[in-house]
Amino acid sequence: MNAASTNPLTEAEIDRLAERLNRIKNENALSLEGMDGLFCALIASPEAVLPSTYLPVILGGDPESEDCFANLDDANLTVSLIIRYWNSIIDDLERESIHPPYVLEVEPGQVPGRAWARGFMRGVALAPSGWKELFQNEEEGDLIVIPLVAGEIDPDWPTTPFTKRMEEDVLMSLAVGFARSYRHFAVARREGAEAAFADALDDEDLDDDGYYPDTYVRPEPKVGRNEPCPCGSGKKFKKCCGSPELNVGL
Repeated sequence: MNAASTNPLTEAEIDRLAERLNRIKNENALSLEGMDGLFCALIASPEAVLPSTYLPVILGGDPESEDCFANLDDANLTVSLIIRYWNSIIDDLERESIHPPYVLEVEPGQVPGRAWARGFMRGVALAPSGWKELFQNEEEGDLIVIPLVAGEIDPDWPTTPFTKRMEEDVLMSLAVGFARSYRHFAVARREGAEAAFADALDDEDLDDDGYYPDTYVRPEPKVGRNEPCPCGSGKKFKKCCGSPELNVGL
C-alpha cells in the first residue's frame, strides 16, 4: 500500500467520492452516508473484515460489473478513495477520539441518519461477534438508537414529526453509540489483530519440530509497534489498534 492510499481525504476528495458512489447503477449500492455507517461498524468490530468482503456491499454487487465503474481507471481511483475514507475515520478517532457520522440533511418527514444507521447495521451483520450482547446492554443506551433509526426495532418510529432538537439528539446518539462500541471492543480488537499477525508469520520460520528457533524472540507487544496494523487500516500498529489512547474505556 503506497503512502497516498493511507492519507486521509480532503473535503474536496470526500465530495468527489460521494459523486462517484452516486453514479453507481446498482440499486443496492451505498451512498457515502451509508458507507460511513458501514465503516464505523467494521472499524469498531473485533472481527477483521477485508475489502474483498465489504466492497461488494458498498457497490451493491460484483466490483467487476460494468454497473459499478466506467473503466479500470475509474475503478482504481474510486477504490483508492474508499480505502482512504476508511483511514479518515481512524484519523478522526486518533485526533479527536470521536468520529462525527457523515449524515446528510433530509426532506421533512424523513428520518435523519437513516442511511447511516442502516449502513452501520449492514456492518454489524458482516461481523456479528459480540454485537447482540452489546445492543442488549442497558448501560449502552445511546447504542440502541442506531437500530431504532435504521428501522429495525419499530418500523413505525417516529410517531411524531422530528423537531430540530430531536434531530440533534438522534445524530449525537449515533456518534456516541459508535464511540462506545469502538471502546467496548478495544481489547478484543487488539487481541484479534495480534492473533492475525501471528498467523501471518511464515511457516518456514519453524524448525523441523514445528517450533520457532531459539534465536527467535517475540517482540513486545506481539505486534511490532512500527509494523503495519493487521486490521488492514494501512496505519502503523502503534497508531491504530495498538494505540493506548484508543484502547481505554469510557
